[in-house]
Amino acid sequence: MTTQATANQIVVVDDEPHITEIIRLYLEHANYEAVIMHGCEAALNYMKQSNSPDLVLLDVMLPDGSGFELCNKIRALEGAAGQVPIIFLTAKGEPMDKLRGFNMGVDDYIVKPFDPNELIARIKAVLRRSSGSLKLSEDGREPLPLKPKGLEIGTLMVDLQRYKVSVHGHRIELTPKEIELLHFLAANPNRVYTREDLLMHVWKFDFNGGTRTVDAHIKNLRKKLGNHSEWSIETLWGIGYAFEVKSNV
Repeated sequence: MTTQATANQIVVVDDEPHITEIIRLYLEHANYEAVIMHGCEAALNYMKQSNSPDLVLLDVMLPDGSGFELCNKIRALEGAAGQVPIIFLTAKGEPMDKLRGFNMGVDDYIVKPFDPNELIARIKAVLRRSSGSLKLSEDGREPLPLKPKGLEIGTLMVDLQRYKVSVHGHRIELTPKEIELLHFLAANPNRVYTREDLLMHVWKFDFNGGTRTVDAHIKNLRKKLGNHSEWSIETLWGIGYAFEVKSNV
């Protein structure tokens, strides 16, 4: 007897019934479990009381608060719930709104109106990055193994296959994008990258609204990783960032 794998659970936080119904139908057709929430309070309580979902799809304008505020509250939760991938799906499409979202550590930002098929494709891409252990085939259903993408620098271990980071053997809770940024820098040690370089290599796009999202992610990495004598993330003022490794490591 073959055991069926548990479907990825997607929490959808949006107060527009016709939009949530379309999203639910497309998610279920793609073999995801959709959990619909219509406000900030209900969504946050669910995140606190349940096992962490696999992804949160979040509107910005909600009846009982701002999706930006809810995103900050989710990121402040302990454990896996605070690191859950988040995609903003909203009518607020100004560059500064997008920049604000990415500065909070969200994984994608989609502007309404949207193509439901593109939404599913981008959800799959974020889940693929966050799980790391599986790669979807072209139809999105059959898992294929990824090549190992791990590196070790002194006491730092970065496993991009399983999206795990540890220092001195202790797990460090990072968002998927923080792990990708750390892996890219650590895989290219002692080399300076501009913020624009990092946007292109890690975020895979040229963000015209500014580069402060890179600064915010670097700040979060330094805070979570702490100070270490073997390696450090250095700022080259006016240029960018570099992952510097001591010669004896």
